Amino acid sequence: MVFSGRPAAALIVDDQPFVGMVASDILRETGFETFHANDASGAMAMLRSHPEIEVLVTEADLSGPGDGLELTRRVSAERPDIQLVVTSGGRDVLAADVPAGARVLKKPYASAELRTLVGGRALLQDA
Repeated sequence: MVFSGRPAAALIVDDQPFVGMVASDILRETGFETFHANDASGAMAMLRSHPEIEVLVTEADLSGPGDGLELTRRVSAERPDIQLVVTSGGRDVLAADVPAGARVLKKPYASAELRTLVGGRALLQDA
């Protein structure tokens, strides 16, 4: 889904603000407009109010009700068009833990790793 005249958009969900800012900076350098949420409920509200969001990058272990894995399952059911990336610095996240097509990125990750997973989407803009 590409919105005319607008860059691709990504939602970063992380309860550690600095980590979210770093991911946001990486994606902005790739051409994304970025949005932020600190928890799963904030992420769902953001997704509902911003249909232009094409990529969700979420931490697996979010604080508050609902973790990042539950969030990816909900988003996959409600918005199957969204590319999903799950990051994790603590526990091992397996492919079986995330919806089909979701990618897992172990923290700490290099900026090139995140760019590689989602970078091509940002380049699909109307001329």
